[in-house]
Amino acid sequence: MLDKNGLILVTGGHGFIGGHVARKLSDLGFRVRVVDVVPKPPYGAPSVGEVIVGNLCDPTVATRAVQGVDYVLHFAATMGGMGTIHASNDFIIYRENHIMTLNLVDACIAAGTRGFFYASSACVYPESLQAPGQDVSLAESDVWTNPPPRPQGLYGLEKLAGELVLEQHRSQLEVRIARFHNVFGPLGSWYGGREKVPAAFLRKAFSMKHAGDAAAPFEIWGDGQQRRSFCFIDDAVEAVLRLLESDCDEPVNVGSDQAVSVQELADIALSVASVDPGSVTFEYETGRPVGVGSRNSDNTLVRRRLGWSPKYSLAEGMRLAGEWIHSQILKSLPSMENGERGKYLRILQTSEVVDLHADAITFAILLPCDYYILMGDDVVLEDANWMSAIHHAFNELANAEGVPHGIGCVAFTDTSFPGMPTFPAVHRTHMDIFGGQVVPQCFTNQDGDPFLFQLYRRWGCSHMCPSRIRNKLGGSGAARYEKVHASGWTFRPLDDATTAVENWMRRRAPSVQRKLSLDVIVPCYRVSMPHLNTFLALAQPPTVTVMIIIIVDDPNSPRIGELTQKYGHRVDVRIRVNTRNLGASASRNRGLEESAAEWALFLDDDVVPDPDILMQAEKAIRAHPNAAGFVGNAQFPPATSVFAAAVHIAGVLYFWNISDKIQEDVPWGVTANLIARRNIADGVRYDLQFPKTGGGEDIDYCRKKREYSLLHGGEAFWAAPAVRVVHPWWNSGRRSYWRFYMWSKGDGGLVKLYPQYSYRDLFPNAAECLLLGAFLLAVGICAAPFDATRGLQVARYGVLLAGAVFMANISFDLIRHLFLHPERLRQVDTTVRGPWWICAIVESAVLRVFSEWGRVVGILERGEYKMLLKRFDWFCSRWGEGPKQAEIMSNGIRLGLTAAFLAMFVVGSRV
Repeated sequence: MLDKNGLILVTGGHGFIGGHVARKLSDLGFRVRVVDVVPKPPYGAPSVGEVIVGNLCDPTVATRAVQGVDYVLHFAATMGGMGTIHASNDFIIYRENHIMTLNLVDACIAAGTRGFFYASSACVYPESLQAPGQDVSLAESDVWTNPPPRPQGLYGLEKLAGELVLEQHRSQLEVRIARFHNVFGPLGSWYGGREKVPAAFLRKAFSMKHAGDAAAPFEIWGDGQQRRSFCFIDDAVEAVLRLLESDCDEPVNVGSDQAVSVQELADIALSVASVDPGSVTFEYETGRPVGVGSRNSDNTLVRRRLGWSPKYSLAEGMRLAGEWIHSQILKSLPSMENGERGKYLRILQTSEVVDLHADAITFAILLPCDYYILMGDDVVLEDANWMSAIHHAFNELANAEGVPHGIGCVAFTDTSFPGMPTFPAVHRTHMDIFGGQVVPQCFTNQDGDPFLFQLYRRWGCSHMCPSRIRNKLGGSGAARYEKVHASGWTFRPLDDATTAVENWMRRRAPSVQRKLSLDVIVPCYRVSMPHLNTFLALAQPPTVTVMIIIIVDDPNSPRIGELTQKYGHRVDVRIRVNTRNLGASASRNRGLEESAAEWALFLDDDVVPDPDILMQAEKAIRAHPNAAGFVGNAQFPPATSVFAAAVHIAGVLYFWNISDKIQEDVPWGVTANLIARRNIADGVRYDLQFPKTGGGEDIDYCRKKREYSLLHGGEAFWAAPAVRVVHPWWNSGRRSYWRFYMWSKGDGGLVKLYPQYSYRDLFPNAAECLLLGAFLLAVGICAAPFDATRGLQVARYGVLLAGAVFMANISFDLIRHLFLHPERLRQVDTTVRGPWWICAIVESAVLRVFSEWGRVVGILERGEYKMLLKRFDWFCSRWGEGPKQAEIMSNGIRLGLTAAFLAMFVVGSRV
């Protein structure tokens, strides 16, 4: 219990909770001393009692602060919301907070202090208990569930360690411990990255209100489904006072036991600011720190021991906190011009991530051989002979490539980011070429290393030397500062730098020719090592520089470790793992972002490329350097089953080897084997509106690339039949129509996207006839309860129509392939013969109808009802009106056969 005659030390007494407690104690007549790193409280709050300015990480400050003190209330901490207590700051937070606690406890024992209150946190509870999806009420004893304890980050671990330190000194100190759950209210941090989510949301809500039509979307870190409880500051202060006046010597929760989702909290904040949540666009920043999935306070113990429960509802607390934050915003706005005011409000609508480390400092080291090395101040050089290794590497580059000494970029072997060319060394020659500039001015603190490496890669003069280096912080993980990337550096900045080096070389080494840069992009879900081993062993032509970029789209694949261990160290291999399954298109887009080459070769992860595929790709590119891209040749193994033969007969593989059929201005090519120009900032990416499994995205990508190229003086896609891969039969040739159904669902969207390549058909195709049959069946079933005879008759017509459709399509294909045009299938590589060939034709008709049905379903799901009876010209007018007329005529014949079969069925059913 507190003694009014004794001196109370409040550490962090100019902070949020500590400041409120210090002022309350002073108001109650207690003698208060405050120790803080700042001389007075922020936001104009009054200072109380004696003030000592100093950092408790210094033991002399702790010793001085506790002199003559009866009771210590320890609130001082390096902390904040998720913008501060994230993984990048973990070690600084742990070190500073733990040193402060140890210094204080040591000083208290030495000074004979009677009692010690410790401000702990809900972060001490195990992360394993706080999964998303449901409210998790955490009781004090839950700390020791699922041992060993695994609190939230090192912040939570330090708080738990502090509790245990005090437990060890209960014989010498009266100990009181409160575990705070998200305390908020006036005078708390409300901007700058140290604020907690209630303050952040209130700030954004009021800023949005003042910004009006210029308001940005309401930013939420995470998906908004995280659940938390929030305790108003006045309730927290009351709990602290009750705990200090009690005999409760065990840790207690101080928080609300009424949890809400973060999305619900955002809606409350908007309502406080008189902004309708229904009118707001929310932006979910899933890459930001979000903490645990769900957390709530179990107040059973604190109610029983202290008789305490929160008095303020969340809505009332948010209203009071909102009034104060709004007043702070209003203090700044009147003195601002309109432009400055708008900028200020935009800044307030976003939250910051705090970096507790000092900003990175880079510098150049001048070596005896006149080299410059870019490195940070937090690196460790692990080998003593690194200077001579760099010089030797430049000598080797000059000898191997015939370039003047000094042309090139040599990177260390970064053990903290294997395979990444970090901390590059360049020669004085580089400085001469670029007038003393290491990298263009568009770079801030990111991408300079790969820029230099990719620049000299175009002459084969980028090298990773064996000398090792490592980052104490950063590397492949989070940096200690906010990363600012140079947008678009792989396009114009890299090409301009290439031109500068080319011009310099033309004057001093005219015989040296620049290499062609080509990156192989493999979206990889299967992570099949036999296939990947083949890609990574491809022969690389001496006049081409190649990088293999593998985008793993299954983060749970058990073979990622093997892949990384085997190839992650190679500088010509880049392995990236998606955080979740995004699909092939998104993975190809990520591959494009990782690439800095002039050309990109897309390969599916299950194809088997010819050994000389890179040589053939170079030949094609050099023959047509202004092309938008090249369509390779994708073959399939011989069809040894009825189903495989049916896939060929149905025509769904027609464009896989289109490069054998069209030489110039190829309409499009499949992404299993496609080359595209990459170093043009045309903004073309694979459209994610198409299914993740594929279907239409390759056509859309090729048409957009072609259009941009032609508009800017380039050429269309050329055929590259010698760029060859073999694609295996899906599912080892086992029967499955689902893939073709999904392809059709996707490519049906092309009709609306490309009206210039679409046309109206006079006759419904098989799927549209089936849709009519399904409609009749549904109408009949619905009508049957009212008029059974007519209802069942209508339903029967629907069933008969479906049967007629299949019979008509099967009959048409049998007649076409067996009698009218048998020569069209003679080139199908198959062992299927005799009656099994007839079965394959029958199944091909069923497969084609199934694919057409997928197209109709896609149209209906997208609500594009006007696209029914419209067709897409797969040749994109390349072959004139012929393909369109053939399709219309075939559908007309099929429709006639359908009508004939339907009539037969109807007559037969009446007999």
